[in-house]
Amino acid sequence: MRAGALTAAIAALLYLLLAASLSASWLGQLDTAAFAWLYDARPGWVATARALGLAGSLVGTLLVASVLGWLLRQLGRPAWPGLPLFLLGTWGVNWLLKYLTDRPRPALEALMHTHSSSFPSGHAMAAAALGLAAAGLLARRWPHHRQLWWALGLAWLLAGGLARVVLGVHHFSDIMAGYMAAVVLVAGFHFLASRYCR
Repeated sequence: MRAGALTAAIAALLYLLLAASLSASWLGQLDTAAFAWLYDARPGWVATARALGLAGSLVGTLLVASVLGWLLRQLGRPAWPGLPLFLLGTWGVNWLLKYLTDRPRPALEALMHTHSSSFPSGHAMAAAALGLAAAGLLARRWPHHRQLWWALGLAWLLAGGLARVVLGVHHFSDIMAGYMAAVVLVAGFHFLASRYCR
């Protein structure tokens, strides 16, 4: 638990650093470099990023979490029912953080519809929350496949977040802030899951 608390504290500090640096030139340069590398209007990239955007939405993440819980029950390994509720809470916290920051979206052609402010990315935050929380639960159930679960969780996290830069709807720093905020929440989730998921 100490490692989880330390990780959460570091993530919280990094989030605060990003939030305090939104007008800093170094962060603008980082965001510009990420757009130069990732923002792309090629149909294949955009179609994939849009599909990831749907899977990483509020409805998509709740659906994935519910299907995961159902599959675990079918395999005789009941999952802690807190995962969908945790994701709902993650989206709520994201809305609050967006409201507090109110950062404008990037000044690029958005390749997917958006309807809220930019910082932190809700899709990145939800992708990290789902990927890391699910990986932890699966690793607890099947520890001999621990590396596989964490690899899949990290792949989900990266794909769900970086797709938002491909679509031009988030700055790279929005994605990193979403990841950091999710790490803090996931640390709390795993603490509760260790108590109530036997």
